[in-house]
Amino acid sequence: MRSIIIGAILLAFPLVSQAKDTMDGCGLGWEVTDSETMIGTTTRGTTNMFVPPAFGMTTGTIGCKQLSFAANEQEAANYVINNYSNLKQELASGEGEYVEGLTEVMGCKNTARIQSQYRTVVAPAQNGVELYKNLKDFCG
Repeated sequence: MRSIIIGAILLAFPLVSQAKDTMDGCGLGWEVTDSETMIGTTTRGTTNMFVPPAFGMTTGTIGCKQLSFAANEQEAANYVINNYSNLKQELASGEGEYVEGLTEVMGCKNTARIQSQYRTVVAPAQNGVELYKNLKDFCG
């Protein structure tokens, strides 16, 4: 029974991978071969199974264009991580140069609300990554 299921998956896989080629056209599989033959499509599908194109789409690598939401999130995350100490200090008062920058990169405009929730949003963060996650959850 197990071999029948595995055989069915292997037979169906080239059909699925061929369908994906027309949609995204990037990923490690396309770096390996861009041949539009059945062997090329199968090779891309097999390769992309181990390194999904989603990785390339969020990072802008392996021939993929970086998706806008990933680019925006990366910029905001980098800003918070790189300015962690200054942000933590300024968010206590709800204003300052770094808070204004945060408003721009994250779109979180109500800094007075962050200040009022400082103990639950900002204070528990031990580093920039945690602060970014807390702010992202809080700001939506």
